[in-house]
Amino acid sequence: MSTIKNLKTMLVCLDLTDIDPNLIDYAAFLSQSLGMDKVIFIHAIQAYDLPDKSSKKFPDLKTDLRQRIEDEINSVVSNHFKKNIETEVITKIEDEDAANMIIDFTRKESVDLALIGQKYGEDRTGHYGHKIAAEALTDLMFIPEEPDLSLDTILCAVDFSKVSEKAFRRCLNISKAVNTKLICYYLYDTQKSYFPATTFKTKGMLEKRIYNRFRKFLAKFGLNPDDVELRIGVSEEFKSQAEKLYEEAEAQDVDLLVVGARGKTSVVTSLLGNVTEGLRKMEKQMPIMIMKNVKTKE
Repeated sequence: MSTIKNLKTMLVCLDLTDIDPNLIDYAAFLSQSLGMDKVIFIHAIQAYDLPDKSSKKFPDLKTDLRQRIEDEINSVVSNHFKKNIETEVITKIEDEDAANMIIDFTRKESVDLALIGQKYGEDRTGHYGHKIAAEALTDLMFIPEEPDLSLDTILCAVDFSKVSEKAFRRCLNISKAVNTKLICYYLYDTQKSYFPATTFKTKGMLEKRIYNRFRKFLAKFGLNPDDVELRIGVSEEFKSQAEKLYEEAEAQDVDLLVVGARGKTSVVTSLLGNVTEGLRKMEKQMPIMIMKNVKTKE
């Protein structure tokens, strides 16, 4: 069974825009709810936004700017965080892509979860979010512009793969910490599963098989189907898997959606795979946690 590290250290990526206060507020709520030890706030100052490096005043200006930004962030952080959680603010001058700084930080430092804010209407295909999602060696959470400070209900996407076990384990840990309701969701494609077209009988047989697999899946965690609800969805021709998953999350009024970054890509009925990138691009009203399939982080 997949193992998973406890959430102890969280990284929060800031960009000094209007979304930052809400992102800091959510980080405070999440870290307090889950009993984290430390929250690190990081901001990259792009070198091309600074004066010409040949200027004699450049070194002093760079130092002064970093200090002012750190002071500003610390001021907001101190208003949201309690003293039992350690906080640290890091600002760096980045000559190239700011995303590289975040990625390098997750590779060198011990970080269990990184929070990335997403503004309404922002282009979800943007290079920054995609690069971090693909290369950062830590689990991720994409936070909407105005997140609810609640964890009453969690929806976990499952396909019974190893990374699916990891995502479910994380959901169990959160559920135990805050006494939240946990729902699992499995999506299958009847057209790809059977040929010719699936009949009602074969659909019933397939769902019975899914429930049997779910029972075995839960047994690995010492649970049974009475402990966790399973909802089964069917893919639609003109709707992506990410859209179906998010629709289910909205229908269940969940506060957090958790999905593995990679599943059984060789199995056509698998929910996971490219669905995480689809979710990243969507305009969302709820936080989405992406569990990375990185062995060094387990």
